[in-house]
Amino acid sequence: MNTLVPQKDLVELYDRITREITPRAAGIRLRPDTTEPEGEIYTVYVTFEKGFHMTLSLCAEKFLFIRMAQYMMQTEEISRQDMEDVAKEYINVLCGHFSSQLFQLTKIPPRFSVPAFQAGRYTPEGHREDIVLTYSGDHGEHTQLTHHVLLDDAQAGCA
Repeated sequence: MNTLVPQKDLVELYDRITREITPRAAGIRLRPDTTEPEGEIYTVYVTFEKGFHMTLSLCAEKFLFIRMAQYMMQTEEISRQDMEDVAKEYINVLCGHFSSQLFQLTKIPPRFSVPAFQAGRYTPEGHREDIVLTYSGDHGEHTQLTHHVLLDDAQAGCA
């Protein structure tokens, strides 16, 4: 990826879009932080299957995902399934915006997988962390957006 889009440009793109979309889509204002998510954490992620060799994951404390679901569903009562469904929709929206911007920069049409959700932190096999953006929400919850690249394609990034 670094040869197609410089890392500093990717960082700016991911940060700008994440901080613009999250308040509108999930009702949460994010600010840069250094504290990693801890306690009961979950990860929602997508793999870019065409155009780029990468996975994007959002790891967050449970309370952040609950707040997202409460905001999006307009109810206080949230099940684990609600939390999972909303997290998947949220990452889908983020990745749609990322994909649009990546296409404008590279003219390569990215395609990403259906979002997946799991308990704990997720690192895809055969990948390494390339970019990690750490945030805290306006109620003190923590989250990280991570750009993972294939170990073999750490410099190329393009399919």
